[in-house]
This record gives sequence, C-alpha cells and structure tokens, in this order.
Amino acid sequence: MKIKLLSTVIAGVILAGCGSDNNNSVAPEVKSASIQAYDGAIWGIQGSYNCGNGDTVIGLTNYDGLVKTTDEAFVNTPEKCSFTFKPDGNVIPQDTSNGKYLPTLELKAPKGLFKKGEAATASPLSTLIANKLGDSAYDEATATQVLEDLGLGEIANTCGISVTELLTDTDGAVKKLAANPDFTDVHSKLIATTHVLADTLAAQPDASTDEVTKATKLLAESTLAEHPNYPTSKDGKPVHVELAEILADDDTFTAVKNAETIEDIQKIPDLDDAIKNPADSNVPEKPEDPDALPTGGTGGGTGGGDGSSGGGTGN
Repeated sequence: MKIKLLSTVIAGVILAGCGSDNNNSVAPEVKSASIQAYDGAIWGIQGSYNCGNGDTVIGLTNYDGLVKTTDEAFVNTPEKCSFTFKPDGNVIPQDTSNGKYLPTLELKAPKGLFKKGEAATASPLSTLIANKLGDSAYDEATATQVLEDLGLGEIANTCGISVTELLTDTDGAVKKLAANPDFTDVHSKLIATTHVLADTLAAQPDASTDEVTKATKLLAESTLAEHPNYPTSKDGKPVHVELAEILADDDTFTAVKNAETIEDIQKIPDLDDAIKNPADSNVPEKPEDPDALPTGGTGGGTGGGDGSSGGGTGN
C-alpha cells in the first residue's frame, strides 16, 4: 500500500512538472531599437537622440521610415531619451505613402514616451506634444489634452486605440482604423489632421502650440469638408494637401489664426485653392537596396533602418 501511494505521488510530481510554466525562462535580449518617422512613413530623414549627454546622430531612415541604433544608452533606457528627426541638408525626405517631399519638417518625441522593447514613432502629433511639454518629460494627461484640442480625442475614447499606441505606433493605429469600416470618418480625420499639422509645423516653427493647434484643426476641418474620404478626393483619387509654402507667409498665417470658421478659410484664396485642388499622390517605388535614398534630394547621407515595417525599441 505504501509503495503504491509513493508511486502515485511521484507520478503526480512528474506530471505537475511537465505541465507547469518554466519560471526560469530568459526573455530574449534586446540588442537594437528601431524608430519610425511618420506622416506616412518618411524616407531619408535624419534621426538623432539625446539621453542627457548631447545629440547622437544615427543616420537616415529607410523607405519604411525606420532608423536603427544598437547604442545601449538608447536601447536599454529609451524612456530617458528624447528623439528628433530632421533633414540632413543633403537629402530631401519623402513621405512614401503619397510621394510628398518634406524639405523642412522636423519631428520630435519627448523624453519618457518610449519604452524598451516597444514600438517607437516620432510624428507631427508627438512633435506638437513635445513642443507643449517644453523641457518636461512626457505625461499622458498633456498628450490627451493636445489630442482633444486637435479634435482627435475620439480615437482613444471610442476606437479602442490608446493614447500611447497612437503616439508610439502611429502607423499601426492608422492601419487599424483603415481596416474597420465603422471608423472610416475617424481614419480620414486622423490622416487629414496629421498632414495639415506637418505642414503647419514646417511652415511656422516658432508659432505657439496653441496657434498651431487652432490652425491645424480648422484647416483639417476645411479639408474634410471638401474631401470627406481624405486622403481620397471627392473625385475618388488618392491625394494630399500641400500647405507649407502657403502657410509660411506670415500674412496668410495671421489670417488663419484669426479665422473661426471653414468659410473664413475659404476667403483666403491660396489656401482655398490648395484645399479644393490637392496634389495627386504617387507612391514611390520601394528600392531593392534597403539603404537607397529618395531621388528628389541632392545626394549625400547614409541610409538607415532594418527594412522592416513598423518602429520599435527592440529587435
């Protein structure tokens, strides 16, 4: 009887051991980090980070908007670092979702936004939030307020996409919205707002965040009033607005700041024309060489990134 009982206990121990989780497993070591520049994916823009010891340049983004670093200072503690994308002066960055060139756009991500092993993106949205924060670290309350002021609060409130996901994996958030027919209007609003915000930031880098926010919201509303399915035009063609050169004129920007309605925007001839007649979108061909650069630049620079899609702080 004792022998039979002992055998049963041993068998139970063996079965328990086979069926239990291995608590001694070791997570894969994170050796690199990829960061995405996004307006759509921006190709050929220079990335750099600052972890408290000055800026470290890590090269130009690839076709998918990605640049990679293996520097342990960023890879292991990205939350201690801010990130910046800006043209290097030799290559003109290009949005690969529509072919638009972005010669003066600078993107930022504030310190505290990124986490080790997770997606990482700098976009016009993260840039406006970084500008709002100034020297302060990222906090979700500020980010939420900025998004609400832009008219994008419903994304986090009703679409099942968190504020963090929207900011750190903007490409993924856009694709989720595009795939859900219930969120068609929200998808168009997000794309229009992002495109207009990029142009406003590029045109008026010294404007206050409140001025940029107000202008962006009203111009995006004007764009959607004309093209409800943006970035598809009312004629069913893929398009994008190009407003940066127009908004760089101080008198025009002052008129936008003073505008209160879509009708006020329509009274600004150059902007009204640019919105009603947006540029045709032409997606550039993806090169076989992962380090190839956009052909619209003047040469120079070094390609970056790992050729995958979607940013992240772990590879």
